[in-house]
Amino acid sequence: MINIVVAFPAEARPLAEYFRLRDKDTTGPFPVYRNAALCLTISGLGKVQSAAATAWLQGITRGQAPAGWLNIGIAGHAIHNIGDGFIAHRITDQASSRSWYPPQVHGLKLPTDNLLTVDLPETGYQNDALYDMEAAGFYPIACRSATAELVQCFKIVSDNRLQPVTGVDTGRYSDLVISRLGEIESLLDEIERMLQTPGVRYPGQEDLKLFTANWHFSQTQQHQLMRLLRRWKALAPDQSLRCRDLMKQNQAGDVLRWLENHLHALPVKLGQEPCPGISSR
Repeated sequence: MINIVVAFPAEARPLAEYFRLRDKDTTGPFPVYRNAALCLTISGLGKVQSAAATAWLQGITRGQAPAGWLNIGIAGHAIHNIGDGFIAHRITDQASSRSWYPPQVHGLKLPTDNLLTVDLPETGYQNDALYDMEAAGFYPIACRSATAELVQCFKIVSDNRLQPVTGVDTGRYSDLVISRLGEIESLLDEIERMLQTPGVRYPGQEDLKLFTANWHFSQTQQHQLMRLLRRWKALAPDQSLRCRDLMKQNQAGDVLRWLENHLHALPVKLGQEPCPGISSR
């Protein structure tokens, strides 16, 4: 199952039609559309609403098979062309300055960009980033029930300096989503593929969160990290990654070197000794 959260009915409509989300439920606080593979809800505007809708969807799908999560919506950018689609490789909440880094390990050749979640519509476009109003609410909540690589945000540019947000008609949002249905379907297919082999390709949720919460990994470094974590799970399943020595590393590159060196030093026949200096952090 893949859960989709959008802000507006105009964004939901083409998705419901294209993916044949025929089962409609409007009895709860957020409308839900679904079929056997997808479940979509409409949150309304803003990160608080997006967080609430994501939590609601988690509640009504709890106990089902492991799920992926995708936030689809529109975003502004200073210079990107209207209609361009991007996956967010960094999400920042402007109000709190907190950032998250969705791992880009899916192998798709789709463009990525920074995404800045704001509380009011952006008209100045001062930062080199996409602007939305939902992702910083959606992402941390969705990550409570899925590993980080299974939680993604896909944004379609709806406004820029030449055509600012004050001149955007929400009726156009459907057309923007329709223009990127191919990319959205590819992303959904890749998330579904990842869901089919979580034990083979991906480390545990808490291990991955430990790294993405403490260090920023580039896309190339994310691939290296996933490879090393898979090796760790295979070669040292009883050893904790929550080590003081590891947590002292400053940069993502230092972390990767630490993992490489530790794995290289493991004996062929593993003992049961934990990593020295286990921390509860």
